[in-house]
Amino acid sequence: MAAAPSINSLPYEVRQTIYSLLAQHQTNSHRLHGGPASTIAHYAAVSQEWQEEFERFSFREIRVTPKRLKCFIHIFQSPRRRAIVQTLRYHVTLDKYPPHLDGEQETSEERRRSTAILTEALGTFFRAMTDWRRTDTSPLGLDLHLLVDSPSDSSELLDRNGTPLITSRALTSYLKLDLDTLSLPELDIFSGFRCTGRHMQPTSLLAIVSKLRALEYLDAELNHDSIRKRDVQQRNDFIAGLEQCAATVSVLSLRRPTPVHTTAPPKNPWSDFYARLRIFSQQCESFEFDDCVDAAQFFTPFIVGNLLDKTPMSQEVPFWVRLKRLNVRNSYLMKEPYFRVTSRIEALAHVQKVLVAVGRASRRMPELRFARVCQYVLTDGRLEWFVLTYECYAGRAVLRIRGFVPGKAMVDAWKHPIAEKRAEFHIRVENTDPNAPEL
Repeated sequence: MAAAPSINSLPYEVRQTIYSLLAQHQTNSHRLHGGPASTIAHYAAVSQEWQEEFERFSFREIRVTPKRLKCFIHIFQSPRRRAIVQTLRYHVTLDKYPPHLDGEQETSEERRRSTAILTEALGTFFRAMTDWRRTDTSPLGLDLHLLVDSPSDSSELLDRNGTPLITSRALTSYLKLDLDTLSLPELDIFSGFRCTGRHMQPTSLLAIVSKLRALEYLDAELNHDSIRKRDVQQRNDFIAGLEQCAATVSVLSLRRPTPVHTTAPPKNPWSDFYARLRIFSQQCESFEFDDCVDAAQFFTPFIVGNLLDKTPMSQEVPFWVRLKRLNVRNSYLMKEPYFRVTSRIEALAHVQKVLVAVGRASRRMPELRFARVCQYVLTDGRLEWFVLTYECYAGRAVLRIRGFVPGKAMVDAWKHPIAEKRAEFHIRVENTDPNAPEL
């Protein structure tokens, strides 16, 4: 009697296609229908070969908690499994609190408790990861995603999509590390770092970043651009610290915390913060920011008429020799402290100024391949989007415009740098509103 056909008798490429389709089917089914987590791991019990193949899918992203850390270390003793992991999510859980405290900030004692939990959890994690070597990790890199929150941070109230809102306590109770007792060994295994959940003071983030010696990608949440002393000091200390401990970072993404009622500071584009940020961004290949950075102030050297006459002697006009990707998002008249203007007319003038300035700045970005400038204006309950997308590949540059009609100043600001690159220039206006303003 002939032996039963085996999947192992199929060509390698066919088997890989089968494994990929099964994994894709399970992932898509979970996304569409919800319910229990993906059952990809069940296929690993079929055979030794299936185990190794399906671990390539199920181990790409791993969630670890302090309680499960020892189990994680045991499971991933094998260099083969370590090389599969691309994202490691370390979830630190803070103490619960009763619903009647949802709207109140943490007390000093509760904040000290949160600090102690986070400091101890990070120390334990970093020491456990010293057993990993950079040669163990995936060729695609290994990202560390730190999530810190309390189980009580999800409110009973829902947003319009049915997602639980975050409590006021979670939004207003910031995190920080005990830098006096924190002791973290240096690690060279992580190429990316991101922190979400409760807002962590940027100086505490820097303490973590300083121990990640091979970091290339940093996604950080800045303090608000406000006049509060803590916000100003944290922003300045963070940017100054980046220059000292993030020399290997080439991809930088900056985010703002959830808005709270606070007042924006007077505009000062030549402040230490903006000066240092312009300097640090010149080492980046990708740079992204939202409301936490005012685009008009960041690109001020390209708004004035004569750059060299108007720029302070102590500050050079930036030259982003490595920058390939730029993403800028700013809003107007939406939430404090990011109103920026007092009327729609003023907001449109501001938007036009930013679009022109970024175009002029692209002249000093010789390697720029993609840029997206999104400006949002809220007036009378209506949100207007003004979006410019720039793509330059194979000697062809395309500007895509949405939400406005491009004016001569804006077109010239982008056309001249493109001409210097000797690339074909195409502009596509994708408006559906006949009343779109000219900018």
